[in-house]
Amino acid sequence: MTQISVNDQLVETWNLDSIFPGGSASEEFAKFLNELSGSIAELHSVLKQASAPKNVDETRALDQTIGGLQSAQARVLEAGSFVECLTAQDQHDKKAVQLTGKVTSLRAALQNVMTLFESLLRNTEDQVWLEWIARDEIAPIAFIMNEKRDSAREKLSPELESLAADLAVDGYHGWGQHYDTIVAKVGVEFTDDEGKKSTLSVGQAANKLSDSDRAVRERTFVEWEKAWGEVADYSADTLNRLAGFRLKLYEKRGWEDALKEPLQINRMSRETLNMMWQVIEENKPIFVSYLERKAKMLGVEQLSWSDVDAPLAKSETKISYQAAAEDIVKQFGKFSPKMADFAADAFNRGWIEAEDRPGKRPGASVLRFQSASRHGYS
Repeated sequence: MTQISVNDQLVETWNLDSIFPGGSASEEFAKFLNELSGSIAELHSVLKQASAPKNVDETRALDQTIGGLQSAQARVLEAGSFVECLTAQDQHDKKAVQLTGKVTSLRAALQNVMTLFESLLRNTEDQVWLEWIARDEIAPIAFIMNEKRDSAREKLSPELESLAADLAVDGYHGWGQHYDTIVAKVGVEFTDDEGKKSTLSVGQAANKLSDSDRAVRERTFVEWEKAWGEVADYSADTLNRLAGFRLKLYEKRGWEDALKEPLQINRMSRETLNMMWQVIEENKPIFVSYLERKAKMLGVEQLSWSDVDAPLAKSETKISYQAAAEDIVKQFGKFSPKMADFAADAFNRGWIEAEDRPGKRPGASVLRFQSASRHGYS
């Protein structure tokens, strides 16, 4: 494999126009959403009239529908990723917030369609089912088909599952988006070494918590705690409503384990999860020793929260974004040329948002897309 090199003049902001030009006002994205809405409505109409196949020949009539579902899922994921990027880069983009609501509604509509499809799978007789998933066209997705069939058997009736999905738009998902609104309003006061005061976004303040100067970290952490303390009640309410919605739905489904769905989503058994925690517990002394050693190296008796992510060495050297990108690709290339190629491609395409500026959501920002419409699915 020929290793891709990094372009000579990288910029620290990603290029969302390469996906849909125009940002939250993109006409191309608006058209994309309208077409997606039409596709979902058409799938709903088809599946509303469909019934469980009674023989393997009847399963062939569903091939086009399965392809349509795959395409719709990929496009909903793409739309969600694009809108998430818009809100991540500017928490005050009200148009992007509106688009988030629209995409959430489309996701719920698709979930209703999937509920109809899963009910059809659930009602297919076992012998027909085995012949269905053994077909050459279906065998590659047999695992997913089995997974959806098994999941449908543990849920409510299609009508009630569809109702839950519709209510989740302004309930479960609405509360999740409310958290983003809270974060956008949080400002962290900061005073630099010259005494100049400014107000940082949560994302900017988070960067200060890993500063090499402990005084900077401590000053920031005090204001960080103060800022979040002022919205503690709102954040607690949001978390309680999110948990309450899920637990009530689980109760109606007859699920007693709150981790049942998260485990299913991650395709993990309870035994695997317990074993992971057991390994963590057994090896905790190693991490405690590391933290104790880090405290000594920082010259403190005990680490505070502001020390956890602190670097152990101070350096006056500033590494440019360009140099950092080139070094990342170079180091990846030493053990995985494929990973080096992917990293270089991400830098060159403008998929990474690295600029430290006001208004951004906290956390790393890497453009995540499955460009379904650009790979023959639409």
